[in-house]
Amino acid sequence: MIRSPLGDNRDENSMMVWEGSGTCSSISRQVIKSNLRFELLLKIASVVVFKYVTLLFTFLACQGPAGEDGAPGKHGSQGERGIQGPEGKAGPRGFPGYVGPRGPEGLPGKPPPDFEDFIGDMRDAVAFINIMFSQGSGVRISPGEIITAEHVVSGSDRVDVSVKGGSYQSATVTGFDISRDLALLTLDEPVPGTHVELPVANKVFENLSQRSVEGIGYEVAVIGFVPDISNVTPLITFGRIGGLWNVVPGNYSIGQVDAAATNGMSGGGVFNKYGEFLGMLITSSNFDGNIRYVRFEEIREVLNELRSGQKQ
Repeated sequence: MIRSPLGDNRDENSMMVWEGSGTCSSISRQVIKSNLRFELLLKIASVVVFKYVTLLFTFLACQGPAGEDGAPGKHGSQGERGIQGPEGKAGPRGFPGYVGPRGPEGLPGKPPPDFEDFIGDMRDAVAFINIMFSQGSGVRISPGEIITAEHVVSGSDRVDVSVKGGSYQSATVTGFDISRDLALLTLDEPVPGTHVELPVANKVFENLSQRSVEGIGYEVAVIGFVPDISNVTPLITFGRIGGLWNVVPGNYSIGQVDAAATNGMSGGGVFNKYGEFLGMLITSSNFDGNIRYVRFEEIREVLNELRSGQKQ
């Protein structure tokens, strides 16, 4: 039992009821006050919100027209390049396309070259060589240089030369190669005009296959002087390549032509239908169809040595 403040005895349950009754009015007042405060704050918040909303709508209603667009800003710096993505899978093979229509017929091609197109130039490239007891021919490889056969100028240091049927002028035997039967002459006064260009192999092989240039049966022109006929205009004969080989010892290249040739034509030139120089005559055949010539590859190979004064 517990004694109550009123002097009576009450049990614990009664006491708790009493204590609850004693504090009830105090709790109620606190709750009321809290509710009043909340209602006041709610009213204040409502008024504030209403004013701001009213102000916002007023601002929007009084807003002027939109202004002009501003100037664009500066271009930003380029960003870093991203990493390369993985390679995609190959797509399926497409269907074959349709065969297109046949094109129009082309224009007629140029006729094949012929010796007649280059006869004049080829003749001008061959010079007449005169020595006291010998005559022969030579091929101009520059305005001041002539290649000829060594046996034509053998034993001589100076010779007389006529270019394009003109007056004689002196030339020096600059160098020679007895094994190849080659000699180089240098004119005292260079003469302008037609001459063959070395190396000639590049030009020949651009237009023709090597097989056609060096093939047996290829048609050529042989040009050289025959003093008994003329020392102004060289003689031209035609034939075909009959043989190509390398001479051993020495391993140098010569060819054989079945064209007619005679004394005085040694040192003359062998030309193709394009007017290109293929080689130089080194032996005559007395018209038996077996003349030989040093091929242009061989001349090109030793030309610098002859220019430097080689004599052997």
